[in-house]
Amino acid sequence: MSFEDGARDGPVPPARLAVIAGQVEGLLSDETWRLSDGELEALIEGVCRLVGRVAAARGRLLVEAQDRGFALRQGAVDTAAWLRDRLALASREARRQITLARDVHEVCRATGAALAAGELTVEHAVVICEAMRSLPAGVTPEQRGEAELALLAFAHTFDPYQLVKLAARQREALTMVDTSPGGDDPHADSQTGEHNNPGSGRTGNAGAGNAGAGNAGGDGDSADTNNRERPSPDPADIRRLTLTDTPAGTTLLSGELDAEGAAMLRTALDSLAAPHPAVDGTSDSRSPARRRADALIDLISRALGAAALPESGGVRPHLTVTIPWKTLLAADTIPATTSWGLPLPRAALARLSCDAEISRILLDPAGVPLDVGRSTRTVPAHLRRALAIRDQGCVFPGCDRPPSWCEAHHAIHWRDGGPTALHNLLLLCATHHRRVHHDGWDIIFTDDHRPALIPPHRIDPLRRPRRNPYSQPPPHLRNTA
Repeated sequence: MSFEDGARDGPVPPARLAVIAGQVEGLLSDETWRLSDGELEALIEGVCRLVGRVAAARGRLLVEAQDRGFALRQGAVDTAAWLRDRLALASREARRQITLARDVHEVCRATGAALAAGELTVEHAVVICEAMRSLPAGVTPEQRGEAELALLAFAHTFDPYQLVKLAARQREALTMVDTSPGGDDPHADSQTGEHNNPGSGRTGNAGAGNAGAGNAGGDGDSADTNNRERPSPDPADIRRLTLTDTPAGTTLLSGELDAEGAAMLRTALDSLAAPHPAVDGTSDSRSPARRRADALIDLISRALGAAALPESGGVRPHLTVTIPWKTLLAADTIPATTSWGLPLPRAALARLSCDAEISRILLDPAGVPLDVGRSTRTVPAHLRRALAIRDQGCVFPGCDRPPSWCEAHHAIHWRDGGPTALHNLLLLCATHHRRVHHDGWDIIFTDDHRPALIPPHRIDPLRRPRRNPYSQPPPHLRNTA
């Protein structure tokens, strides 16, 4: 709809909005093929940064609308409902916009200022605001302010998904007493571990629309021939599973299974999820959802313990936890972390360390494992674990593949005399392993004993070494406490 249409259909937009719309019209009508590479780069970056500034302006207007009760006078239940009806937004998106507006206006003012200045994306701002709301109640205002500034600094380097992991580590570092992933007493509430996440997943009879459709009329032989020639759809194509990390240090699961897959899962969980009364006969206080979650973890533990799963990255699947020595002795607040980058609560760490096989890998002051390699071509399991600790995943710039998805690469090839040792090994995912071998990337190890990649001349004529920020340990977030 043009502004001329808007003038006929409703009130004329404010003058400032008309000026902005005019500038956007100019961008849309420009012949972009005439732009130089420098002009194109500047416009792309500028427009992307403008999105955050527009979101900040929208937030100020939404907060004002809430404060003056605007939506009620328009006949809506609240501002989110008015926004949803007026712009045909999804309910979740309308609530997200309202929540972000209130957060950056009242709670995360530094984040709001960065958003308004075009220094932050909306996605980063949402992560930071959620992280601030998830901090423990005992955190002081000064700690909250320092934690927010730390995440803002990380937002310049890390994408929102990686920022979620940093926020989770930060929360764990600021949690003085923690008895569960959410920081609450799991015995105080039978709903512990559940998440109220309306709108996630799908409900109803998805994928069953054609079930039972017969051959109503027509030539039966012809229909039968067509059915034989056309393969029937695979019911398993509907299967999906998504794991989403949260700033609270937990992971949300959402997905969908076909009837066969769901039946298999329910059969496997059925006996494990049954209520277990206490020895004195007291009934099991866990909710059904909690029992099913516990049963899933029990099932996974049995599979891992039986070594029934195939190898991943040359190593049998097992839970790997990186624990600073002082943390293991309960003398420090630095959290232990899983191989997937999330902090492990201290209560879980204490339980796991009671019955676990511990492999000691000594680290230097910079957190780099010392050489534990041997003169073999293949990378042994203990050296592979050391690589995972040092590299944290694929070291190619910008790649976020975890260690289990990576292959060990010799910087100096084995046939050229390169040893199978840490100072000659690095982790690369399959895609970037091929690029390093075939596209002219060189590898060096810098003074901190970590790998850096030198791009080919066609990418960077100066061939400046590049590091992957996702695989480099940031300054520890406990400094914000």
